[in-house]
Amino acid sequence: MKCLYRFRGVVLGIFALVLFLFPPHSGKIPLSAVGLAAAGVLLRIEARRVMGEHSRGNRVEAPALVTWGIYSRLRHPLYVSNLCVCYAFILFHLGWQWNAFAFAGVVTSFVVFLALRENAFLEKRFGESYRRWANRTAMFFPCRNKNVELDGVLNASKKSVKSAFIADKWTWIWLVFYTLLLMARKYVMDIFPF
Repeated sequence: MKCLYRFRGVVLGIFALVLFLFPPHSGKIPLSAVGLAAAGVLLRIEARRVMGEHSRGNRVEAPALVTWGIYSRLRHPLYVSNLCVCYAFILFHLGWQWNAFAFAGVVTSFVVFLALRENAFLEKRFGESYRRWANRTAMFFPCRNKNVELDGVLNASKKSVKSAFIADKWTWIWLVFYTLLLMARKYVMDIFPF
């Protein structure tokens, strides 16, 4: 878990590089790509606001089990955010071609594998508290009225949107860079015969 977790960004970076090597589709950017990107960014900011300093970067630790806010409805909002952004990049670059579905399948498999490993880590670390939360909280797709705030944590501190955004500054830099790279590949660089 530690090695995979530490290098999850590298794995997603390799995925992004392979995606870049495929020729872009010739049509317009699907509106669904824009919607997925926006949903992913908003979900990531909200998850970081709630999580605060409970987890950061490539450290494999969990000083507290975050069960409030968005985490009272969804166990893995950051992974869902990553999937939304990855799907957006796939649609932006490949459109609705068959290979877009292959890429989506690979990235989904990787993220689900990470989430399952994280579940095992959290269960080992927090035991019964984790099991109660996991039994009432959806892994990836929130259920209506399925959950309530756990363990009396109703007013947990939240970061501001600005501080949550700043906490992920390298994520935003990477996303802007990769978006520009894909735009250059699609609209400027017809020199790659891949």
